[in-house]
Amino acid sequence: MYNATVLIADDSSDIRTVVKYSLIDHGFQVIEASNGYEAIQLARQYRPTVILLDLCMPGIDGWEVTLQLRSDPALDEVPIIAMTAYDISSAIRAAQTAGCQQVIAKPFDLFDIAKAVSHFAAPHAELIAHYA
Repeated sequence: MYNATVLIADDSSDIRTVVKYSLIDHGFQVIEASNGYEAIQLARQYRPTVILLDLCMPGIDGWEVTLQLRSDPALDEVPIIAMTAYDISSAIRAAQTAGCQQVIAKPFDLFDIAKAVSHFAAPHAELIAHYA
């Protein structure tokens, strides 16, 4: 088992489930959050290697989650990959301004998700070879 842990934060249980099993199949450990508040709590508790974050969630959205994580010294460098169904050009600018490293448009290809997570889990070099 790899040491890379991915936090998936999305209010859609279907998306969380599909992405979770895809990432587990690629050797990642996965934790799930169904809303922004839970995402912040789990990120602080587990300090994941990479965070996959839906930008549009009820309560506290992905932009606010990103801003709060970036203000936490223990989590400010954890790579965040935003997932969105918004117009991709404006979402990319807004997400990058908030502190996300990458934005992936919904609907997405599961291989693209695994490849992006692997890229940002670079300290875990054995994962990178999986996609070379």
